[in-house]
Amino acid sequence: MAELSLKSNKPKTLQTGAKKQLKIAKTRSSSKLGGDKNSPKRSKNKVNSNKLELLITIVARPKAEFYVDLLHSFEVNMQMVLFGEGTANKEILDYLGIASEKAVIFSLIKKERLTEALDTLEEKFRTIKKGKGIAYTIPLTSVIGAAIYAFLSNNENAVKGDV
Repeated sequence: MAELSLKSNKPKTLQTGAKKQLKIAKTRSSSKLGGDKNSPKRSKNKVNSNKLELLITIVARPKAEFYVDLLHSFEVNMQMVLFGEGTANKEILDYLGIASEKAVIFSLIKKERLTEALDTLEEKFRTIKKGKGIAYTIPLTSVIGAAIYAFLSNNENAVKGDV
């Protein structure tokens, strides 16, 4: 095997060897995936393609647990709560009547359940005493790994391996 050295002119040999290894790896992977004409094709895992959104909800810190439980009822499998504190001074906060201690809730939710969840959040923001908040979403374009995606999209069949 060629060694990589700064003093020798062997990088060309190493590069040729790397190309051969890459070609061998491609051949092996295509035969495993059913790329050969004679080999049977691999069956594809079928995962329900539920699009996911990142729902970010900002609420008063004492109400965080209530909203986490509320969002969990919309098939949210992953939530993370971060506590934050505003930068305004006490006089301004007292004058405006707002608290500086907030909870930021990050939730991954299926797009099909999003409208219902946002409507419920809007209703709770209006009706719960000191339960005001802000909620917005960011669409996710991809997730690495079929098992992770199946878990996040609450696809129980895929998580159990029945796909």
